[in-house]
Order: sequence, then C-alpha cells, then structure tokens
Amino acid sequence: MNNVFIAGINSGCGKTVISAGIAAVMQSLGYKTGVYKPIQTGAINKEKYLISPDLAFVKMLDPYITTHSTYMFAEKTLPAITTNSIEMQDISKDFHLLSEKTDTLIVESIGGLMTPLNKNLFTYNIPLAFKLPVVFVVSPSNDSVNNYFNEINTAKTAGLDIQGVIINKYPVDSENPEIKSFPTLIEEYCDVKVLGLIRSFKGDSVQANTLITEILNGIDLEDLFRMKIPKLNGY
Repeated sequence: MNNVFIAGINSGCGKTVISAGIAAVMQSLGYKTGVYKPIQTGAINKEKYLISPDLAFVKMLDPYITTHSTYMFAEKTLPAITTNSIEMQDISKDFHLLSEKTDTLIVESIGGLMTPLNKNLFTYNIPLAFKLPVVFVVSPSNDSVNNYFNEINTAKTAGLDIQGVIINKYPVDSENPEIKSFPTLIEEYCDVKVLGLIRSFKGDSVQANTLITEILNGIDLEDLFRMKIPKLNGY
C-alpha cells in the first residue's frame, strides 16, 4: 500500500474527520493502518500528559489504528510561535518507524502547507521530504475559491505531488451557483482531480459505521492511494 499526506486549506474543513474515516475504512478492510500527526497544537492536558484530540478521535473510530504524534503543545498557536524545538530529523525518524509497522500511513498536516514550524521549516517540507502525494481537504464557500487556488498553485510551485482534492461538507442541495460549480472550478482552474464529495455531518458525534459508509461511497480510494485495492472490491 502507499502512504498519503492529507492537508487542509481552510480552518474547519474537516481534514481530521476525513483522515480518520479513510484510516477506519482501510483498517476495516484488513490493512494495518496508521495515522501520523507530526505536530499537534491544542493538545489536552490529562493527568500530566498531553493528549492529541485529533488522534483520540481516530482511536474512537477504531482502537486498532496505529496513531502517533512527534510534537504536542497545549497552546493552540502557530508552532513557530510556541517553540523553536521542531526538528525534521525527529519527524523523519518517527515517519520511517511507523511506515515499517503499517501497511499504509496517513500523515495529517498542521494548518496550511505554508504554516511555519520553525525559522527554516514549513509544513510543505514534510510531504516534500518523504515524497508523499498530497490530498487537499476543502469545504466550499463563496469567499474561499481564491484561497484554494492560491494554496494549490503554491503547492505546485513548491514541487509537491498533488494527488487531488476531497470536497468535504458539500451541500448537494445548495442553490448557490458558485458552490454548485465548486468541483468543476477546482478541476478546470487548478488542473487537479476531485477525488470525492462528502456531505456535511449533523451533530457533534460521528459514528464509525456512518463515516466508513460515507467514505466508501464518496471517495475514490483507489485514485487516492494510486493503486488497485484488492480487498475493496469484495467489501
């Protein structure tokens, strides 16, 4: 199996839900799956230990998914403001260890690709270093198209391998012409493929079975992982 890097563009796009959902699907198919979040800000302090809320959500869906974070900070601010201790060699070490233990590893970004991690390190350096294809998770809105185009084109300029876009929280019944045409705009103006459309979930909790079904029906996982998935066809 191949590994993949999941990046968000706008705040609240739901990249953690999408990452966790894809991981839950692959684990349910019998592939040993991992979710690696190199850097977590806004970690929860529990009994003198910091806990990643994003990885806790993954474990809630399926406790057998391997999860790990190299750096965790309680402050919900830019890593470059919080600390100057982030080193690529630490991230590289954990990435390779997790890759050896799993059939497929989903690496989740922190912030946008240009989020500064330290003076000389940005989020985009992570997928670039490991030659990971990047999948963007976006949620459509009237004022977001320009931001998406800029982020995707910046990724291309940086030399990243862009696999495609997953549109999350997509209102299929919207009468807004800009939002209705959002998938077409992404493909035509950014020259990237839309890998799937996921509806907006209602309520605060997401049930594992519901999310797995939504991912299976809404995302082309073989396009996402760039390979035939034998166990998928017999699901």
